[in-house]
Amino acid sequence: MGIGGISTFQNEHISVRASLLSLVGREHQKTSILNQLLSRKESVDGNTPQDIDFGEARSSSADETVPVSSSKPDSFDPEFRRQRQAVIDNMEYRDIITSWSATSLNEVITLIKNLSLGKPAIDRAWMIFYWISQNIEYDLDSFFNRTIRHQTSADVFRNKKGVCDAFSTILQALCQGLQLECVKIGGYTKGYGYQSGKSILRRADHAWNAIRIDHRWYLVDSTWGAGYIDSTKQYQKRLNPHYFFTRPEQMIYDHFPEHSKWQLISPTISMQEFILLPHVHSIFFDLQLEIVAPRDTNIVPFDRDRDLAEVLIRAPADVRLTCSVAHDESSGLVQYDHSRKVWQCLFRPRSSGYQTLHIFARQGDLNGPYDSTILFGLNMPEMVEFHKFPLIYGLFADNKCQIFEPLVEALKPGTKVTIHCRIPGVRCVRLSYDDVLSPREFHLVNDIFKQEITVPNRDITVYGKFIVKQTSFSYDGLFKYTVE
Repeated sequence: MGIGGISTFQNEHISVRASLLSLVGREHQKTSILNQLLSRKESVDGNTPQDIDFGEARSSSADETVPVSSSKPDSFDPEFRRQRQAVIDNMEYRDIITSWSATSLNEVITLIKNLSLGKPAIDRAWMIFYWISQNIEYDLDSFFNRTIRHQTSADVFRNKKGVCDAFSTILQALCQGLQLECVKIGGYTKGYGYQSGKSILRRADHAWNAIRIDHRWYLVDSTWGAGYIDSTKQYQKRLNPHYFFTRPEQMIYDHFPEHSKWQLISPTISMQEFILLPHVHSIFFDLQLEIVAPRDTNIVPFDRDRDLAEVLIRAPADVRLTCSVAHDESSGLVQYDHSRKVWQCLFRPRSSGYQTLHIFARQGDLNGPYDSTILFGLNMPEMVEFHKFPLIYGLFADNKCQIFEPLVEALKPGTKVTIHCRIPGVRCVRLSYDDVLSPREFHLVNDIFKQEITVPNRDITVYGKFIVKQTSFSYDGLFKYTVE
């Protein structure tokens, strides 16, 4: 995530299916929040340190007086989704707006008015959002030095810099100049520095907006839509259209308004329920991921019997995942469970205490980068011996392989172990010892390789010969065990 609530991460047809939660103490028969959100098919600063009051994320007075109804069933009907995606994809708009060199806020209003002449209101709203993303930068110095002050829209235009209050202020001013009804919303976010199950949201730390079009309110966060703070505390400009007219049932995962009416969902949820929601980034919705387990918390339990923690994710066929504990790659393993049709994200932290579990995802290009997608917390118990997972190679995840046993990297020489795994699309398997390929071929039955071996004094790598390469004599490495 990024600044005072900016996110690091567009697509419509998004169905929120990550499990929400049933509030503790709520009667068992009551419908869960998740089901209520799902049944309604349509309907930076949260990055601030969580115990600091910057006093700049309060709602405008309009927040108290503007009547708001719950998200209407047709707010995101197919035609509206088409219009929204069309303006986001309009490269001509982007090129023209990028070329502007306005000298005043009134000139920006005039330029947008001329460009949007005869266009729907959503086009004007997008032009405002895009102009801000290209012209206003997040003020890192004020954020980290805690010297945040309120700026007028003229101040923001002149300085071209500010925190969330500045972004939401100038967006509101531009909307008003272009006859778009807009309010500023103050609230809490899961932004920079937030840790699931650990952070305490004591004070409102962020400001965003709602814009009214055709008697319907739509949520906008121009701060998170413009960029994010990276792991080195540097600001990275990165347009994120997810935060332009975000669906309320998605926005509620990381934005909790002070006034519940601005959740724009029905029924609304409590702060406790908000805190327990999984900490997801916008790409989670873009890729249409689903959290299968854990279903009722953002804290993952540690299974002492299996010596690991497990998160199950359902994803489209062209999505691949990887995971780690605080970016320690040796502490995470992702594999595909064919019986349940889910990805297993397995974790073994090196140390006890609170740990942050990271799940990354990519779509399409097998050589493309992974984006941070979901974060969970784990309270790692004491006296658990650390064991690395087997070392896996790229084709392991790309071909949806799965290791049943052994799920530890280090094997003891002279012991008998059974290597049991599923390797789809492979004709036969060969083992290598210290990178010397054994001549024996093992043919698979129903994609399953299962063979008992006596562990030698050499490292063991499992190689597969894929059916698509049946005219080739080459084998591809899939995963490896070391010998203690």
